[in-house]
Amino acid sequence: MSGAPMPTTLAAATATPAARAGRRGGFPFGGWLQGNAFIWLVPGIALMLAVFIRPILLIVQESFTDPSFGLENYRTLASDPLYRRVMWNSVNSALQATLFCILIGYPAAYAIYKAAPKWRQAMLVILLFSFAVGTIPRAFSWLVILGDKGLVNNLLFWIGGRETPVHLLYNQIGVVVGMVHVMLPYIILILLGSMMRVGTTLVPAARTLGARPLRAFLEIFLPLTMPGVVAGAMLVFVYSLGFYLVPAVLGGASQTTVVMQIESLALRSGLWGMGSALSTIVIVVSVIGASVYVRMTGLSDITKRH
Repeated sequence: MSGAPMPTTLAAATATPAARAGRRGGFPFGGWLQGNAFIWLVPGIALMLAVFIRPILLIVQESFTDPSFGLENYRTLASDPLYRRVMWNSVNSALQATLFCILIGYPAAYAIYKAAPKWRQAMLVILLFSFAVGTIPRAFSWLVILGDKGLVNNLLFWIGGRETPVHLLYNQIGVVVGMVHVMLPYIILILLGSMMRVGTTLVPAARTLGARPLRAFLEIFLPLTMPGVVAGAMLVFVYSLGFYLVPAVLGGASQTTVVMQIESLALRSGLWGMGSALSTIVIVVSVIGASVYVRMTGLSDITKRH
């Protein structure tokens, strides 16, 4: 039979036009690049190693070698009441922020989930708009709201007839309020994504079998969204451990956090070894929290999806 020869292999038959053009010389190395997709990751991996992984490794090394090789810095952190109190301040603030974010964020996410499509879209626009406002204006805005002569105290003066202000700044209240304000949009989005994956027929099916609305919610809907709750809680907790600006602006001396102490040790006192040891502890906790987050959100199985 005259004409072009038939392909002799399945690979030749199924090759894309771009791949065939690459083999014919239409694009230099086209076929090789297409067969080695991971080559595109090399620039990103190199950048991460240079500006992220290497500095972290240097911090860890510094924690064991400055001022001398050994575990002296970590022994000091474990034995000195000052550092124990600083670490407890960070963990306590992060736990409180996580708890309040869940208590406020879950009903808010559920309200968006149950809203009509047009109202859901409007709520999402408002929620996403909050990401356009940085942490600095958010933190300083609370100075106006929570101050002794701020909006909250003026409202209490007017409604309750109080003569002395309620101290809401430079204490734990101000720190937790600022953290929740920053982290609330994140956990709402995570919870909403978890809720949207729940089958729309499960709760109505439970209702048709005689379950009351509250029981259907507690036994069907809530358990199915718990992975989102855990993932959101871990994200808020890990992120809150690294807050610097919010406790520095809204907290007092008794609310000194790990990050604030690291800044004081490294930049003010010149104790780079101690600062590196504290940083290493924060890194380890963050890696553990991030691992739990990745596991709960299913990102660890992304390579298995087709």
